[in-house]
Amino acid sequence: MGGIAGLLWASAYCVGLLWVSLWVRHLGLNLWVGVAVAGIGAIAAASLAALVLPRRWRRGPTAAMWLGAGAIALLATLNYGLRYPVPGSLDISSLLSQGEAAGAQQIVWGEVQTLPRVTRSGRGQFWLATNQVRRLDAENNPLGIPSLVRGKLYVTVPVERSEGLFPGQRVQIQGNLYEPALPKNPNAFNFRQYLVSQRCFAGFAGDRILPDQGQSPPRWALWRLRQRIARAQADRLGSPVGPLVSAMALGRQAVNVPYDIQDAFMQAGMAHVLAASGFQVSLILGVVLAIVGHRAIASRLPYPVTTKVIAGGTALVVFVLLTGVQPSVMRAAVMGAGVLAGLALERSIKPLGCLLLAVTLLLLFNPTWIDDIGFQLSVMATLGLMVAVTPITEKLEWLPTTLAAVAAVPLAAYLWTIPLSLFYFNTLTTYSILLNIVTTPLVMVISLGGMASGLAAAAWPWLGSLLAWPLWLPTQILIALVKWEVGLPGSALATGHISLVQMVGLYGLFWIWGWGAVRRRGLVALLIVVVALGPLLYRGATLSQVTVLAAGNDAVMVVQDGRSPLMINSGTDDTAFYTVLPFLRQAGINQLTSAIHGDDSDSDNWRTIADKTPIRNFYGASSALAEAPAVNQFHPLIAGQMQPVSRQRVQYLQDGARGLRLDLLNRQNWLLLPKLSTEQQMPWVAAHPGLQSEVLWWHGEALTAEVIAAIGAQVAIASAPRIDETTEQLLRDRGIQVFCTERDGAITWSPHQGYRAYLATRQHPTAALE
Repeated sequence: MGGIAGLLWASAYCVGLLWVSLWVRHLGLNLWVGVAVAGIGAIAAASLAALVLPRRWRRGPTAAMWLGAGAIALLATLNYGLRYPVPGSLDISSLLSQGEAAGAQQIVWGEVQTLPRVTRSGRGQFWLATNQVRRLDAENNPLGIPSLVRGKLYVTVPVERSEGLFPGQRVQIQGNLYEPALPKNPNAFNFRQYLVSQRCFAGFAGDRILPDQGQSPPRWALWRLRQRIARAQADRLGSPVGPLVSAMALGRQAVNVPYDIQDAFMQAGMAHVLAASGFQVSLILGVVLAIVGHRAIASRLPYPVTTKVIAGGTALVVFVLLTGVQPSVMRAAVMGAGVLAGLALERSIKPLGCLLLAVTLLLLFNPTWIDDIGFQLSVMATLGLMVAVTPITEKLEWLPTTLAAVAAVPLAAYLWTIPLSLFYFNTLTTYSILLNIVTTPLVMVISLGGMASGLAAAAWPWLGSLLAWPLWLPTQILIALVKWEVGLPGSALATGHISLVQMVGLYGLFWIWGWGAVRRRGLVALLIVVVALGPLLYRGATLSQVTVLAAGNDAVMVVQDGRSPLMINSGTDDTAFYTVLPFLRQAGINQLTSAIHGDDSDSDNWRTIADKTPIRNFYGASSALAEAPAVNQFHPLIAGQMQPVSRQRVQYLQDGARGLRLDLLNRQNWLLLPKLSTEQQMPWVAAHPGLQSEVLWWHGEALTAEVIAAIGAQVAIASAPRIDETTEQLLRDRGIQVFCTERDGAITWSPHQGYRAYLATRQHPTAALE
């Protein structure tokens, strides 16, 4: 019974962490309220199991074991609460709550923790451990003496000012402290949550940076070794081949891989190739054990088994030190250590037990890793290999044995990560299985070659660079295959966002499919498809909703009307990439029936959108737009005429400035007012009679009382960072409901739920800190 107790209690610890994470991270409860709810639930579930299960499952765990499992789950929730990242009393983020950081700059003193990286916006970024801060007045004169602070900062500075910085360097930076923003749109990147996961609670936009005098980089440091390897490979291979080889050997955390390459690999379903993961660990361990175990070498060793264990352990330690302590790497390394332990003890290792032990040990070390997406994907992919490879191979018995085995491995890992991908990324990569099968030999050659050249470069950069040279051709072939796959129609399907209940249900069905009776696997597979796609397809076919996206100063709208989605305006290039495309993915929109270019948005941005979400019908006022985006048909907007667009109606208004009048879902009239000065507003309204609309949509600028009265709106929505205070008061005095996208988040309207602001209705995980 000891083995059963161990499995039960290890499982109870992991389930307890999942349970408390559900309440804190996904349902947004306050940290200790979530811990209390989860702890009470764990004890209640264990008590019920102790009363009921021993009578029905006589060979299973005893009542005492179930109660012990409940106690361990309770300890797991407490461990999660104690280790959850929260700012200390001296944390520099406390300045934000005190209001001291608003509207003025600061000088921050601290120590650089990481090598600078280049962000997508072209700024240098690094982490800073702070120790002092000094406030400045409006003229940048110091106020008072420096204050003692602690905590970590996410710092960005002009890229040229970040060059030459190194970890451990003491610097002072002048700039603005800011609070990381919550996502304002569905599926938008949660910057605040990302910083919290790094135990950071504020950002700093620096203008000037001044390193302390008399500092030089240390002679020996792991970051210098990584830099030495990356430079040696880049010198011979160039960019992007050199950084890609370094990333495949050390993980992309150790090197700056160009963002277009990162995006291509992610869209192709091959992001794992760029991340230090179980694949590299198994590759290293397999090669080392094979070399040491070779007959010619083993026969000369006095203790071949011991030598294998020492060589394998050394390889694991070196790899972890070079890549850094990352959750997915540590999971693979601990499992590799388990294999070596089994080899040393001459005992067989049960894969599932080894995985459970590795996960439990790592979550004891850091319970908040349960929330890390990379860790979750790594565990599920490994579990899929253990559970699903055999039944998949049986289904592929019509293929040659070797090919069936090669295909079953990526297919099992892919299938077992689908629920997480649908939940977090709302995307399904359709050709990634085939691409992974085809590119596996290339990935193995490049990874092993990159590791070999890296070891050589650590001792002699010239030799490492020379050894990296043969990798140029296979790496170029890999890049070409990835880009070709990404360019295929339907290479990445937007599926929409599945619920947490769906994700858990899918994993339950996956487990049944892998371990259940063979004759029932067809039925279980059908249930998997129904659970995964049924709610998404139903929602996509029946949803009627209007969404005004939070996109800074850009007025962007998406109308979902069954299978005829319509988009109005594209905004700036950043809006298209960071706001529009993620929203379309979570909405499950793979093609826009219609799109309207109705304002001064950059027409080139439509190409960014159309490359991922084709546009069937494009409407614009200028015929020059006909060739701008990749669309099937172009239709001119005729000024003053009400035109049918998809299942909506649009009137293009032009009299020196452009606006739109929209009849949406056959229920509401919207008016998109162009940006006008207060002197221009009433003449423009007078030039377009009959503008009375239920919804006023504008850019937040000042409006006159006459214009507000002439439009007669019931709701006013500003696509802007802020609304003119006098105008907002005038609107509220008339009983008009007022929204501001940058303040309230995306604004949605549906016939059944009315108007909703995303930040008001969405429970965010960072509520745990409040």
